[in-house]
This record gives sequence, structure tokens and C-alpha cells, in this order.
Amino acid sequence: MTVSYTPSQNPQEPDPQRSNAQQSQAIAGQPGEPAENAQQLSALIRRKVVTKTQENSPGKLAGLEIENGNIILHRRPNFFLRTTYRPENKPDSLRKPGGHAAEMPKAMPHQLEGIEVSDTRLMPKVTLPTTQLTRAIPVPAWLEAIFVVLGLAGTFVAHAYNMFNFPRYELDEGTYMSNAWAITQGLISPYPYGYGHPPLAWMQIAVWVKLTGGFFTFGNALNSGRVLMLLYALGSALLVYLIVRRMSGSLSAALLALVIFSFSPLSITYQRQVFLDNVATFWLLLSIYWLVVSNSRMLYIVLAAIAFGFCALSKEVYLVCLPAMIYAAWLHTTKFQRKFTLITFIYAVMAICSTFLLMAILKDELFPYSWHLPWDTHPHLSLLDTLVGQAQLSEVGGSFTASWETWLDNDRAFIIFSLAAPLFNLLYGLWNRKYLLLSLPPFSFLNRRLRIAPPVTDRHLLLSLLAISFWLVLVRGGQVLSFYIIPLIPLVAINTAMALNTILGWLGKLVRFDVVRALLLVIAIAAIIPYDIKATGFRFYQHPTSAQEQAMVWVRNHVPHNAFIVINSYLYLDLRVPGGQGIGDGSPYPHAEVYWNVAYDPELYKQALQSNWDRIDYIVADSEMLHDIQTYGGQMDIIKTAYDHSVQRAEFRANDHDLQIVVGVYQVIHQFPPQNVYSTPGSGTG
Repeated sequence: MTVSYTPSQNPQEPDPQRSNAQQSQAIAGQPGEPAENAQQLSALIRRKVVTKTQENSPGKLAGLEIENGNIILHRRPNFFLRTTYRPENKPDSLRKPGGHAAEMPKAMPHQLEGIEVSDTRLMPKVTLPTTQLTRAIPVPAWLEAIFVVLGLAGTFVAHAYNMFNFPRYELDEGTYMSNAWAITQGLISPYPYGYGHPPLAWMQIAVWVKLTGGFFTFGNALNSGRVLMLLYALGSALLVYLIVRRMSGSLSAALLALVIFSFSPLSITYQRQVFLDNVATFWLLLSIYWLVVSNSRMLYIVLAAIAFGFCALSKEVYLVCLPAMIYAAWLHTTKFQRKFTLITFIYAVMAICSTFLLMAILKDELFPYSWHLPWDTHPHLSLLDTLVGQAQLSEVGGSFTASWETWLDNDRAFIIFSLAAPLFNLLYGLWNRKYLLLSLPPFSFLNRRLRIAPPVTDRHLLLSLLAISFWLVLVRGGQVLSFYIIPLIPLVAINTAMALNTILGWLGKLVRFDVVRALLLVIAIAAIIPYDIKATGFRFYQHPTSAQEQAMVWVRNHVPHNAFIVINSYLYLDLRVPGGQGIGDGSPYPHAEVYWNVAYDPELYKQALQSNWDRIDYIVADSEMLHDIQTYGGQMDIIKTAYDHSVQRAEFRANDHDLQIVVGVYQVIHQFPPQNVYSTPGSGTG
């Protein structure tokens, strides 16, 4: 029973001869002891209830005023009494078993003074619906852990076996390993830094080298980098599994994604190599994982933002998926927290990425010198110029058409899935967003039959947007190299697993037996593994890097250490750093320079060479390097002219897929004896 009252201005003593209303008013306004007043109020209420009950038929409440489930016993402008009306929940008797009329107190005296009427405020929705784990075939946690360990062990074997021999060493691999060495020397790059990429990725390589004891722990310098790429591949494979496991709730779908990612010939080829894309892809997957497991927890959102910031600072092109990542953060936070969470996520990402911009500002290299700003007193590099130049690169170095043919040649089935799975997920995600097809008559019977209901989140749409973002980068035109597909490999694996899990889930509901879905996914895994192994084949026994290593050894044994040598970047560390494979126990080659820098770095072609091709002594070139020298023209002509006046001293060949890699060593025939520190190689160098 609840009492609400307003004190009267003229308190009076209660009198049994007066009406109940008068007594109530008098008692409520009496300034006596609280205990006395409470007892008097309680007695008055009992009499009022008995009186009202006697006036009406037994079991009926006709004539009583009921408001919001409360019986109003007495009402005055400044005073009323009420009790709770709950006919379905009769309270227990307050009398003792002995039958004596001793009554338990309903409220303490101080509680009567604090009673007030207030409406309950409902908190906003603060929980997210999570995907339920699929238990078509119950699998204990320890058995699932065994499956995951076996999958990762298979990934390790597939990526590690023969990785020092296949594929051949690329120019970019040598560039990034050289930059990592420069980090250990307190520089960003061994040559003037041109803002081609943010430096975080090769900073990670430098940390790895320090932890493992040096650049030549695993043979030559590039082998050390490939061991690190193996670790990134294992981490990415685990994240692919965890993301699909969380999004789909299906063990078989998660294993399928891991298999597609780990055993694709494209994955085994490109993820062995020291590319910035492999480093950035790991951080992208880690960011996605933090978001899908966040359940709107701010710590996980911040960790996801930090991981994506590291991803963008590893390779800037990954910023194209920032809108999709913002959408991912939106999906995995509650409406109550969404505004604050999105602001936090975006701010953290931009704060981390802006460090690249800050570096250019601090070096006065943000704006082009051609703008002739007041503080620009001499020509310098420009971050904006570099970004514009990269966006305008022509197809001379590589085209989408040529890369497309390479991808189809390596893994045709994967390329088909890379188009079909994101397209299906896009349409299915849009369907879930708008719920259009559920209401159309042609689909109504099928929806009832399959018991299809729109999911609580748009994860299919999110995954398709991530994949489509990178496809747009590839088809935009301009320079497209074959390894640009690296970020699509895990995204296609995730999209494919989610799409197949959804389609086969419909089939399982149609036959009312979900085990069918799980079994079909297992059959898909069993079919993909032998297909990938057969397509991978030659990657496990060819040795194209042997020709490149033999060229290093020949230089070590035949070329004077003071010669000016034009080389590809994968030879740089092994010829310049003590302990390298091209040096052995001898002294380094301090004038072994990468051909791109010889042509375009003023400190080399103007100061060291004095713009004179005759000061070059040797050229060590593979077929790709020779193609660049002969086709680019312009400042590259200084090397082309030296090559035209050279003779071949050695040649090394090795099988590379269905072609051969050819590395030649060319000695320049001088017209005049060089008058500088570079002496003409002796006659015994041949």
C-alpha cells in the first residue's frame, strides 16, 4: 500500500467520531512523533478498506476508483490514499500462524516521507544480435582446435616448401629489403626518399631482421624477408578462419575459407614474396576481426582503428576500403553508441595515417616546388607530386590485361569465384537491406518453404564492398602489376565461403536437414585441395632464383670491388653489406647501384657518373631489367648507351614456370680510361 499526501495547514488530533477523510487529513498534518502518525495512518487505512469492502458485494470492486492498477481509497485536493490492485497475484497473509491480529509493518516511517510517483525511463538498445554457432554436426572445442592446427600446418608447408627457390626475386623485394636496411642505419631509404610508399612496412621488416640476428641469417637478404612473409601468411590464414567463423557461425565454412586462401596457386606465389601488400593485408584482416568480435565494445573498436591505420601506413592504396571499414564499424556497434563509436574510429584512423603527411610537412616536402611558395628556396621532392604521379602511371610497367592473363593462367577457378562471390553477396546484402524480395508474390512461397528471414546485420554486403573496392583499383586503368591481386586473395576466400554457406544453407532448410549444408562444404574442401595442389605443381620444384644467385657469385669471383656496377635491386644488399652472398669474406662493392637510381638520381648520374656512360664498368641484368633499359628512354639512355658498348661475360639460366629467367653480366668497353676512383677492370675479369 502506498500513501501520497500533502500536509494540511491546521493539524488536528484524530477523533473516532469524525469522518475518515477528516481523520486522515488531521493525522497527515499532525506534527507528532513519526511512529505514532504511522500507526494512526495504518489503522485508518484498515478501517477504510473494511468499510469499502462491506459496501460492495464480496469479491467485487464496483464503486472503487482504480487508476493505473491502484485503488484510490480516499481523495482530496491535497491528500489521497491508494493501494495496489493485483487480482491475479493475491498477497500472502501477514498474520501469524497463531491467529492473533499482529500485523507486519508495510513501510518504515522515513519511507513515508520519500514516496513519490515517477515514470520509468527505458534505456536504449545496447546489445547486438550475434551469429549463433552452427551445430549441424556437433564438434567439441578440442576437435575444432585440431582442425585449425592441421589447416595452419598445411598452410606452413605449402608456403614454406621451396620458397627460397620459387618464385624468382623481384625488383620490389630488393627495394623493400634495402629500405629496411636503411632503417637500421637511421635512414628511410638508401637513396633519396621519394614518398612512393609510407615506410611502416619496411620498418616492420627492420624489426624482424634485428630480432633474427641480421639480414643474412637465412642465406641472402631476400630469404630473410621471405621468412617474415611466411609468418604474415600464417597470421592472415588464421584471421580468415576466425572472421568467417564469427560471421557465419559455421566451422565447415571457416575451414573452407582457410583452404581457399592458403592453397590457391596465387597465394603460394605472391605471398612468399617480400611485398608491402602482404604486410598491409595482415593488418587489414586484423582490423576486420577486431570489428566483428567487438560487440560494440570501445576497446575493440579502437584496436580495429589502430590496425587499419597500420594497414594504410604499410601501403597507402588500402585507404580505398576506408568507406567499407566505416560501414563495418557502423554494423558492429549499437544505435546507442554508434555516433560516438564512428567518430572515434574515423578520428583514430586519420590520426595514425596523418603521420605520413606530418613527415612531409616537417621536411617542407608536402607541396610541389613548381608552386613557388614563399618558403621554397630550392627544388625538392613533393608528396603531392608523387601521389599524382603514381595515379597517372601508364601501362608500360604492367597492364590490367596482362595481369588478368597471368591470374587466369595461375588459378582460373579462383578468378571466377573472385567475381561471382562478391556479386552474390552484394545482391544478397542489398536484398537484406531493403527486404524487397520477401514481399514479392513470386518469392513468397519459396521464402516460406526455405524459412528465409533477413539476417540482423548486412555482413554479406560489407564483404562484397571490401572486395569491390579493390577490384575498382585494378580496373581503373594505368599501371597494374600482377601482385596487386594480393589483398583480394583473403577477401575472395571469405566472400566465397560466406556465399556458399548461405546457398547451401538454403538447400539444408529445403530438405529440413542442416547436416547437408555442412557435408557439402566438406566436399567442397575435399575438391579444392587436390585441384590447388595439381595447379601449384611446378612451384615446389623449380629454382628460378638459382640463376640470380649464380650471378652474385660470379660477380664476387670476377669483378673488382671498386668497379661501378649497374644492378637490379635484389642484388643490392648482398653486394653492398658485409656478409652478403655476393661478397662472402671479401670487401663490399660500394659502387654497386640500382639501375633506376643510376638513371634518375642526380647524385649518381650527374655527380658520380658526370652524365657519362663511359664511367660505368659492369651491368648485371635480367630480361626485365634489359626491357626497362631499352624501352623507357630519357635519362635511362645513359645505361642503354653503356649496354650498347658492352660485351657479355657470363649468362645464367633457370626454368621459371613455362619460361626461363636469364641473367647476364655485361662488361662495358671504355672509349677512354675513366679518370676517377673507378678503375677499369683488369683483363682477368672475364
